[in-house]
Amino acid sequence: MPNHFHLLILRGTRQLSELMRRLMTGYAVSFNTKHRRSGHLFQNRYKAILCDAEEYLLELVAYIHLNPLRARLVGDLAGLEKYKWCGHGALTGRQEAGFLEREYVLSHFGQKEKSAVLKYAAFIEERRGKYKGKEYSGGGLVKSLGGVGNVAGLRGRGVKEISDDRILGDGDFVSSILKIVEKPEEERMTKQEVISEVKRITGISYAKLASRSRERGIVKGRAMYCYLRKERGGASGTELMKELGLSSGTISYLVHQGREVRQ
Repeated sequence: MPNHFHLLILRGTRQLSELMRRLMTGYAVSFNTKHRRSGHLFQNRYKAILCDAEEYLLELVAYIHLNPLRARLVGDLAGLEKYKWCGHGALTGRQEAGFLEREYVLSHFGQKEKSAVLKYAAFIEERRGKYKGKEYSGGGLVKSLGGVGNVAGLRGRGVKEISDDRILGDGDFVSSILKIVEKPEEERMTKQEVISEVKRITGISYAKLASRSRERGIVKGRAMYCYLRKERGGASGTELMKELGLSSGTISYLVHQGREVRQ
């Protein structure tokens, strides 16, 4: 799109932040070099919503690929096939697939490529006028249930559905994710426990970790500290930014480095 982009990513075991840091930093460096400019390229940090693939995968494929048509960047589906900043043409076979998992998406429409492409095209045609607003641009109760009317209907029957603004999915899916990522307080490491653990392993004090020193050993200890505070202590990136006086990109980098050190 003119001022933003959408990616549909199937999560693996590695953190999304690692991929996005490399992608956005790499693109910014390449763009700046090509256009002989310097400084930040992206205005804001990316926004990520965890979605229930079983429920929303194909709807998200259609929603994202139809964005240029809704925004009138192209006039029709034939134009959408030729639009190089969209994966639709790759799925229909009009363009090179690049990094898009063409076979994986088409497998949801059939085992034979020709018939799968036809079914995919019919699916897109059916949904070209369905999406009016930002139905799948975030999580939370209203979007997970498909609108305010559905939420009101549940509440009218006295039904409570667990939700989270970071997740697109029904209550059972949200609950299963929260059980994984939100460890009970008693299982988390406190800040002091992290400080003690890092000092035990590296011999580096918290005062040095919190300093602006770029000494290799201190940076390594700082990375381990950020990793443990975030992954084992439940601290957010924003908390660490304020605590250490570092940017979000630097915190993401240190967390990644700390994971490598611990492994």
